[in-house]
Amino acid sequence: MGYTIYFKTEVSKWNELKGFLVEICHNIGFDIEVREDEIIVQPQFQKVEPLIIRKKGKSSVKTYGLEPYTSLYRLILYSLALFGSVGISED
Repeated sequence: MGYTIYFKTEVSKWNELKGFLVEICHNIGFDIEVREDEIIVQPQFQKVEPLIIRKKGKSSVKTYGLEPYTSLYRLILYSLALFGSVGISED
């Protein structure tokens, strides 16, 4: 059984978001891969799924409720509101 965060994004300030997340991920020890229309955030803990943020679209990530990863992912996702819009639900 796992804990899942569902989210829908529409990022209007994509370049600003990329710069912000590169700095944040570097500072908290997460790997980050920036692509044209998506950003992949991977913590140094393989039991948690990578967080894939798309410029526009729906996605989900399974964290299994493991801390601090669940809280850090939530903080990252809620910060997306500064760069566009984000809708989040959890179970």
